[in-house]
Amino acid sequence: MKNMVVLLLISLCFVEISAQGVRSKRSLPIVNDLQRLVETEQAFARTASEKGTKTAFLTYLADDGIIFNPTEVNGKLVWKLREDSPALLSWNPAWADMSSDGRVGFTTGGWEFRPKGKTDQPTAFGEYVTIWQKQPDGSFKAVLDIGITHAASSSVSNTAWKSPTDAGKGVKSIKTGVDNAILTDIFSNKSMANGYFNYLADDAVVLRDGNLPFYGKQNAFFALERLEKEFPPSAFLTFSGNLSKIFGNMMYVWGVYQLNEKDGSVKKWNFVQIWKNRDGKWQLMLDIFNAIKTPQK
Repeated sequence: MKNMVVLLLISLCFVEISAQGVRSKRSLPIVNDLQRLVETEQAFARTASEKGTKTAFLTYLADDGIIFNPTEVNGKLVWKLREDSPALLSWNPAWADMSSDGRVGFTTGGWEFRPKGKTDQPTAFGEYVTIWQKQPDGSFKAVLDIGITHAASSSVSNTAWKSPTDAGKGVKSIKTGVDNAILTDIFSNKSMANGYFNYLADDAVVLRDGNLPFYGKQNAFFALERLEKEFPPSAFLTFSGNLSKIFGNMMYVWGVYQLNEKDGSVKKWNFVQIWKNRDGKWQLMLDIFNAIKTPQK
């Protein structure tokens, strides 16, 4: 954002999200952690189709799992209060990654919404991101779930999911994580695209409302260059976020990004970033901004 005055308000809260598993205390068979995580995501979507979206979220969300409605809230509390509905939210993981210690990973892919159930035509489309954490019994629960909307596409399909070649690999313990200095370096740059470019992984995924996913560093950079032109040069940016603890070589950030314009109007977005340490450097694997709609006066 050229000539933009950047005010960074970062409250670093190192939080480990955890929840007791609801399955048997017997350990699950030893299988690849990434495979188990993706199978859990697929079972999550299958439960929504067979038993309803509400039941699915109450089953697979951690007790303190986060969703955004419209801002950060406890997901289980929200879903418990919702009435049962025939509406179906369907999705399919297209990309997945796992921390080197096997404790945390994420999935992302397309979603579709059918208001009258599985036989209805989809009326809304988008992309989702779910962060998963391993429970004491070896199962995975969703500790954060967020998404964006975009025009109709073929993003929901039975295409096999993919992952980076280093998923689940790497240094098992890293003492220093993403911090204020790294985030400041991104958002204090005169051009946000340039700020991101220094940290985006070659296989990064960038998600923005109204747009199909941007895959890869080059595609994401050119997209961010285009999107930042929508920000007035006289606007002020404020940014507040929370950092997770480090899980092997992975951690994540979530919070609110706010644009204050001279006329007093405000635009806000929820954001989530997933970071991975490769060869001693923290790289941004996934970055999603979800617009927060402000009530009309």
